[in-house]
Amino acid sequence: MKQSVSRKQGLVILGLIWLAGVLLDRFWFSLDHSVPDWDRADYLNGALNYYKALQTPAWLDGQWWRQLWLMSPKIPPLTYLLTVPFLHFFGLSQDAATLVMVVFTALLLGSVYSLGVILFDVSVGLWAALLCQLMPGLYVYRLQFLLDFPLAAIVSFSFCCLTLWYFSEEKTPPLVQWLRAIAWGFSLGIAFLLKQTALFFLFCPLVWALLQILKNRQWERLG
Repeated sequence: MKQSVSRKQGLVILGLIWLAGVLLDRFWFSLDHSVPDWDRADYLNGALNYYKALQTPAWLDGQWWRQLWLMSPKIPPLTYLLTVPFLHFFGLSQDAATLVMVVFTALLLGSVYSLGVILFDVSVGLWAALLCQLMPGLYVYRLQFLLDFPLAAIVSFSFCCLTLWYFSEEKTPPLVQWLRAIAWGFSLGIAFLLKQTALFFLFCPLVWALLQILKNRQWERLG
């Protein structure tokens, strides 16, 4: 059956969904002048610490790198590091720090859209992306400088990479399959760099894929 929406059209619509969400979020921040609570203030301070550290980098100094990685006592530093460019270009403020959510929103929407296309069709992918923009549970956390929304985005991205590799057709060139496997490994690595609890959400899909590969004796894919 012919799809009612082509992939090219789907990407355009997906971009409009993302842009509409960004504009609405920025409008909300322009009206909201509340003081951050303890959790958000703690994460904002963490981002400021990395901002200060990167003002005087010593790229060839191993001790500097060690101190950089150990600067965050509780969680991995990926969100802090991604926030630094926004603090640099837009100023040291909560509104500037929350601009990093624009990146995570694009990652989340792109991931769920791709999952919809891989498993169903373009229309399902677009509906999934739209629901992610409208779902109150996601919308609330998208407006806060916390790790809940980035974690949802990075887990979706990693699951998308795993799905794309696992459902690669047999006619897919081996090199492409290996690149997809490497992309999955990379996505898992950056998930750990964001928050360790990502493993809780990815463990079952990974084990299921591993068991299916062993069952079907796909030794190359096991590699």
